[in-house]
Amino acid sequence: MNHETTTSTLASLLSELREESTTLLRQEIALAKAELNEKAAHVGKNTLELATGGALAYAGLIILLIGVALLASRALVAMGVDPEMAMWLGPVLVGLIVAIIGAGMAMKAKKAMSAEKLIPHETVESLKEDKRWIQRKLSHNT
Repeated sequence: MNHETTTSTLASLLSELREESTTLLRQEIALAKAELNEKAAHVGKNTLELATGGALAYAGLIILLIGVALLASRALVAMGVDPEMAMWLGPVLVGLIVAIIGAGMAMKAKKAMSAEKLIPHETVESLKEDKRWIQRKLSHNT
């Protein structure tokens, strides 16, 4: 094989490798976009459901807590607490209990959200495969 043929063969192999690598990179970018869009849509849907459910639960909880606070005030009066003191102490006690419960729920939700991984795992694995493919291609052509 003469030097000119070897050079043209090597040049064509490198050109082919460049074209295939470019195509592969475009496909990987498209995969990453699709995967991220899918995850974003999933997070968006869940966020909307969470907000709607939270708003409804909040409205119902406020009404319920007003009733519980009035009931607590009456119970305090029945236990012998001065009615004026019971009028503010009942709602304060109910508010304190609700605040503690709410803080616990918020911490649990924060922990759950931080566990959600937004890394496009399929794309990462595919890129690792592509790297190995390129390395094999380069080692076979040299």
